[in-house]
Amino acid sequence: MTETRNMKRPMSPRRKRYWTALGLAGAFGGVLGAWMQSAQSDGTTIGLALLSNSALPVNFAIGASIAWIVGMAVSLILYHRSVDDHEERAYLWAGTAAWYALTLAAPTWWVLHRASLAPAPDVMLLFLGALAVNAIVWLWLKYR
Repeated sequence: MTETRNMKRPMSPRRKRYWTALGLAGAFGGVLGAWMQSAQSDGTTIGLALLSNSALPVNFAIGASIAWIVGMAVSLILYHRSVDDHEERAYLWAGTAAWYALTLAAPTWWVLHRASLAPAPDVMLLFLGALAVNAIVWLWLKYR
């Protein structure tokens, strides 16, 4: 009798495309983040460049903007070509929840700032908050 408990099944083509898309997006984001961290012109800033408002070189800003758009477009196309119905549903609900979080937080923060009750709205913090909501909802719906 053949032992099958410890044998791994080969990945399906869809699953390979899925993990390739996620791996490429993760690697791309890591490279872009490291590039941003090293390109930050204010050498005295400690911490993540992503949360900083210090000046960035013009060449970096143009290159990173183009790389972000192209990289995200390619990653999203690869991702959507590989997902099944269950993941697509989780992805759509997660995106909807993130949009709701953004539409609640951004105007609220803006109005409070206009009344001098809060600092000026920080677009990157709003984006990261919506991204966190997206990730939490997606993980919950995908793995529950």
